[in-house]
Amino acid sequence: MITVETIRERHSVREYDGGPLSRAEFDALGAVVEECARESGLDIQLVGDNPEVFNVIARFGLIRGCRTHVAFVVDGAKAGDVAADEAIGYWGQKIVFAAQDMGLNTCWCALCSRRKSRAVVAPGKKIRLVIAVGHGKTQGFPRKTKSVEALSSVECAKAPAWFAVAMEAAQLAPTAMNNQNFKITLLSDGKTVRFDAPQSGLNVIDEGIVRCSFEIAANEAGADWRWERDI
Repeated sequence: MITVETIRERHSVREYDGGPLSRAEFDALGAVVEECARESGLDIQLVGDNPEVFNVIARFGLIRGCRTHVAFVVDGAKAGDVAADEAIGYWGQKIVFAAQDMGLNTCWCALCSRRKSRAVVAPGKKIRLVIAVGHGKTQGFPRKTKSVEALSSVECAKAPAWFAVAMEAAQLAPTAMNNQNFKITLLSDGKTVRFDAPQSGLNVIDEGIVRCSFEIAANEAGADWRWERDI
């Protein structure tokens, strides 16, 4: 079960042990991927035995020793579509947390060799980005984050306790280059939450990722709350 503790324990991992997932692990994660694809309407595929997708030339941000990834396939003409990107972040983060609960490690990865992925990509389609999945050499490490105060604002007289818990989850969510380019506002009714982020580049995928983490924590706290707009 995905909980706030899952969120706290999960860290991005870039160094893996080079081995594949077990058949049981692959099948269990595959079931989660299929469920998320069905509920979201996204084309999400779990791809195994495909280390080549991470073979790129770069100085930073490389994934090493990973053989398995989750690929998000989109309409090539609509790559970067706001609604699709937000959904990729939201549902992808659900997959990330499910993997964490299974004892697996993950890392969101935009720096990859998409053409080397063995995902099924029909003509006119393209891979937007992937999530590395495997057994990490470590469990990853906490990274430096902005303060909750910098990432949020409160328009009511006093923020309820659940908002602090949900903001901790949002603070821990991974974002591109760790830029944390978002702000979450609790409106004057003490229940409605507004999410603000630039609607360009990977910021929108980050928005989906952060919203997923916030939502899990708020719901676990039993909060009576709602987004200003739905995903």
